[in-house]
Amino acid sequence: MAKRQHSESPVLDWTLGIAFTLILALAVSAAVRVGPQALRKPKQPIRVQLWNGSGRAGLAAELASYLRDGGIDVLEVSNADRSDYRNTLVVNRTENPEPAKIVAEYLGTDHVIQQAGSQELIDVTVIVGRDARRWTQPH
Repeated sequence: MAKRQHSESPVLDWTLGIAFTLILALAVSAAVRVGPQALRKPKQPIRVQLWNGSGRAGLAAELASYLRDGGIDVLEVSNADRSDYRNTLVVNRTENPEPAKIVAEYLGTDHVIQQAGSQELIDVTVIVGRDARRWTQPH
């Protein structure tokens, strides 16, 4: 019966094992960070207008990119009625609450209100507050 030879260097075996585990962990991490993913896939595209109420120029445009990366259609970016919104607000413009819930979940906010309007092309209005910096700043 032939004897199986053991590695002469257990330290080398451990080093290779740890290196392989680190490479695997980095690969998984990179795959997850490729881009934001919408939490739920909507049945129809969600049409959003962004209003900048943060007081910081360009913040709504940065948030528009974040939303588009998640598969949300941003149709309009403009200024809100005022520039002192502390929190980002998701306003549902349809009778169906689903689009606003998906956008709010994607943004990680619970600031959602129902305000059905006469605009047929818009499902959700997002009023960008000062807290939107967490979505737009590099991590």
